[in-house]
Amino acid sequence: MYKKILSVFAAVLALILILTQIAPHSNLHNEDHNESKNILISSSIYNSINATLAGPIIIASGMSADTFLQKTLKDEENLSQKEIEAIMSEYLSAIKEKFGYTAAFVVSEKSHRYFTPKGISRIIAPKEDPYDIWYQFFLDSNKDFDLDTDRDQVNDYKWTIFINMRIKDKDGSLLGVCGIGLFIDDLQAELSRSEKEYGVKINLVDPDGLVQVDTDSTNIENAYIYEAISDNAVGKSYVYTDKGKSGFRLTRYMDKLEWFLVVQGFASQKRPLIYDLTVILLALIMICQLFITLFSRKATVHTYLKKSATTEDLLTGLPNRNYLKESYGELGIFNTLRYKSLVMFDIDRFKTINENRDGDKIILGVVEHAKDTVGEKGLIFRWSGDEFVVFSENEAEETATKFKELCEKLKDSLDITISVGIVKIDFTKSIKTNYHRAVQACYLVKEEGGNGVEVKK
Repeated sequence: MYKKILSVFAAVLALILILTQIAPHSNLHNEDHNESKNILISSSIYNSINATLAGPIIIASGMSADTFLQKTLKDEENLSQKEIEAIMSEYLSAIKEKFGYTAAFVVSEKSHRYFTPKGISRIIAPKEDPYDIWYQFFLDSNKDFDLDTDRDQVNDYKWTIFINMRIKDKDGSLLGVCGIGLFIDDLQAELSRSEKEYGVKINLVDPDGLVQVDTDSTNIENAYIYEAISDNAVGKSYVYTDKGKSGFRLTRYMDKLEWFLVVQGFASQKRPLIYDLTVILLALIMICQLFITLFSRKATVHTYLKKSATTEDLLTGLPNRNYLKESYGELGIFNTLRYKSLVMFDIDRFKTINENRDGDKIILGVVEHAKDTVGEKGLIFRWSGDEFVVFSENEAEETATKFKELCEKLKDSLDITISVGIVKIDFTKSIKTNYHRAVQACYLVKEEGGNGVEVKK
């Protein structure tokens, strides 16, 4: 009986809600005013992020130009391990105490020692340890400066934005890499306050649309916001996208970071008082119904971000990283013994190819040939940009044979080459660890000029 009464009340209130929704609203905000206001809000957020990251960037830049640090690294071979460790520890501890950055580091190119305020943390080995592949990535980028979001092994695997700076001597020779790590929870707290104050969702994404900063850590390096990249934001201007009743999106390129700021929000409009009262009453009725029917309450999420976190790559239709997260869980552990080997491959010198040819057409051509190679015996992912990952049901050696054939096909049909790394899947390790092993194998091919296949034992 109670259920029936509540259902009637809910139906009546829903009708009132519909009537107030379709009634003309005389006090809607002017669209131009909304756009101007949202740009002002986004500018405030932009300036806040810049201010937060400016400090560690300046400090890291100063470290790379420090003649004392340069001289110490040049003379490292003349110092005992105890002496060099003491010098670096004192140097980095001074930075920590003066500026408050715990994750200050220096990596020596000569010895590959990774120095922290506590001393030598480890020896960097990109070809052996999957977690060290960042070092090789940075060196191969030929950049003097780079931002990288990753978990910090030295500090309890906290999500950290690393500001990496190349250290060179007067002749331009590489001495090592130094930098500052900014724990992301500090920035998350700052962005969370802005999200609550302005009623928006804030993200920093890389040029592939992959989320680098989010107040929800589960989205970091998992979720994509492809739409923001298609905005083609350049220079110092914002690209404003009015999504109607879904709200708006503002995108701006942050040239110093080489990331995009994306601010998303719902459409703002003033409602009649009866609308607000109706919503409140309807909510109360719904809560009562939920208690009566013993339905469990689900946590709310930002729907506009969830829509962006698609599991399908928009260009190729292949599954992406989010597919892995959905299929294999947060820890990314293989839940099937079906696959025997993991492949990672990318297009050699794709940046140059993309500048002179139709990059999307090349990508689609590669995917078509790769599908023929893998067939029904595997699963292909578009990992990012021109990089692909394959889970193969074939053993590593058989997979290598097939991908050597793919190399030849791509060279003949598309006039491009690829570098391929293959590993036998270790089911005791995470997908990420297996992937990084394949990346290391791929880099061995790159070092030989590309256009080949390497199987890592």
